[in-house]
Amino acid sequence: MIIKPTAQGIFYPCGQKDLTELFNKFETAEVNEFSKLIIVPHAGYEYSGELAFKAYGNLDKDVKNIIIIAPAIYNRIYGSVSCNAESFETPFGQVKIKPAELEINNSVFECESALTVQLPIIKYLFPNATVTPVIYGCEDYKYTAEFINKNIKDSSIVIATNLSRFVPEREAIKLDGQTARMIERKQIQDLDNELADGAVGICAAIEFAKTQNLNFVQKGLSNSAKTNDDTSSVVGYGAWSLV
Repeated sequence: MIIKPTAQGIFYPCGQKDLTELFNKFETAEVNEFSKLIIVPHAGYEYSGELAFKAYGNLDKDVKNIIIIAPAIYNRIYGSVSCNAESFETPFGQVKIKPAELEINNSVFECESALTVQLPIIKYLFPNATVTPVIYGCEDYKYTAEFINKNIKDSSIVIATNLSRFVPEREAIKLDGQTARMIERKQIQDLDNELADGAVGICAAIEFAKTQNLNFVQKGLSNSAKTNDDTSSVVGYGAWSLV
């Protein structure tokens, strides 16, 4: 089974040529220290693609497997699920799947853009890497933290999340600044879905970071108004690497 790219043509261009031209405009971060875990946005590339690139640039170019941990946006899920299909299709070719030791629910992965929007970037930057897809719904972040701790030795981890949603830009800047401080100070209390749709993933990453004495380095903050000039209702984006 090959899972088709439902985000194609909506979150990013359909054709390989157009997508390559877009990616060529994005700059990856200068790497002083490779990271094994990053937090990235999951919006359309015109809105948050360059910010995502800045975080992905901190992963080891020779990484063998990348675990993507993303929130369920369109499905109601209890706990976390993975996928055992053969591969995901992208404009750059297929990304082979390495299932996680979780409940399998392949149909969920056919429409959850928070995860699938990561795949063309991964295939472009890490063409030989496999991916382990994980989508969660109603989940205790401590279970996800345990999953990260168990698997990070042999994989890199991508936590997908957007920040504030559908509030005026002035309020979004305030809220996203608050979320950024919580991440960088490794404060889990009060970090919830009102601040980030991937709050479970972020809290799990913070819990892991605290046990390993690691710190989050911000790659940047942005919001949708920077692209579409609509300041009345924006979505916030942020990216971090764990070092």
